Amino acid sequence: MTSYSVNSTDLRLVQPECIWLESEQFEQAVQMSNQVISEACQWQTYLNGLALLSFTQWLEEKLANILIYENCCSLRQPKYANVIEAVCNLIVGEFKLCLITSESLIDEVGTVPIAAIDLPDFAAHFYVVIEVQEELETAIIRGFIRYDELVNYRQVCNLHPEVDWNYSLPLSLFDSEPNHLLFYLRFLDSAAIELPVTYPNYLPRLSVNQPDLETLETLLERLQYPEQTLWQTLTWEQGLTILQSPELLDLLYQWQLTPQRTTSLSIRITEVFTILTQKAINTQQWLEGKLDEFAQGLGLFIPQTLTGNLSVFRSIDKFENVINELRYQGMDIPTEPGRSYQDIDLGEIALRLCAVTWAIDSPIPPPKWSLLVILGTQLGTPLPDGFKLQVSNLRSIIHEPVSGFDDPFLFARVEGRSDEKFVVTIIPPDSSAQTLSPYAFEPS
Repeated sequence: MTSYSVNSTDLRLVQPECIWLESEQFEQAVQMSNQVISEACQWQTYLNGLALLSFTQWLEEKLANILIYENCCSLRQPKYANVIEAVCNLIVGEFKLCLITSESLIDEVGTVPIAAIDLPDFAAHFYVVIEVQEELETAIIRGFIRYDELVNYRQVCNLHPEVDWNYSLPLSLFDSEPNHLLFYLRFLDSAAIELPVTYPNYLPRLSVNQPDLETLETLLERLQYPEQTLWQTLTWEQGLTILQSPELLDLLYQWQLTPQRTTSLSIRITEVFTILTQKAINTQQWLEGKLDEFAQGLGLFIPQTLTGNLSVFRSIDKFENVINELRYQGMDIPTEPGRSYQDIDLGEIALRLCAVTWAIDSPIPPPKWSLLVILGTQLGTPLPDGFKLQVSNLRSIIHEPVSGFDDPFLFARVEGRSDEKFVVTIIPPDSSAQTLSPYAFEPS
């Protein structure tokens, strides 16, 4: 690779740093572009690949003793490359860089995704604009800007993003001298440029009842088309939730990538979406014999609130017998756990779900809790063959027992940290699945 200078009548662009592209870089960029779905995204990913490969090689020549790490940048992860047009999380020493790539900057405007500025997972200390001239086999470093300078400009100019979730910035805003960037990377303390920090519960809630997103099914239906993007389907506020959830992004990427979309994938997307966006039932209150208004509104009830309904009492006794039997078989269930019941009509089957919870003594923080769910019928009759009780967290499916011949109950037990949520999905053999509100354990 060779660097050279290009003359320009634009005084701001006198002698920009130009880099020859090499044949193997074109081949690698093609491989990167093949991982995304739509043609438009493929082309941008191809340009991003050329920019990343040439820029990192240039940095290696200029900064021989500084570690450059690009294996975990957004371009190397299809779920991110498919939705973010920039190259985020290029690590150079202690700094995070974001590459803004274009095939032509004749309009003197650089396009920076909102996500690359506002989201802590993608924000960078420096934003570098690179013009990739594929036919000329060159990449030109056109300028860079610090994060704090970019944010200050946005505030002073009251800059608003475009509908496609990007900011349009004048190229004159960027420092066109690459040696200044090299100086910063060598000598500046990264703490001098303060980036946004990830806080607990930073994710905003996304309601599927908002006018432009009536149901999750509508979102999945729209994303079946390869050319459909998130910004064409969601508002930016809605997109925040998805962009900050690697698990959900990965599932949506699989959904768009797979021609034969399975019911199991749809259910899994629904579960993760539910954990991220829906209010959770606080099971810790059950230990005190309490049930808040939210849980009551979902139809949950606890034994202490029942009066005079002998049939319900008899049905509940059968669940209590299951708990005692599991305890007898060796499951470590306290003598007085918290519990609730919920009646669920699924098609023609009247189901009842018993959820049992307790805190787990753990000498090592954080605190942990356990959730035991038992599925049966309201009348105490056996479950139909093929019923599945699926219990999941944000990362994966944990248990999915399936009913067999004359099984009266299904049960599953999970454990997690006090900040971990679980979701239960009831999957009948011949009708639609139902994902319930998530369960949490939140000490008062």
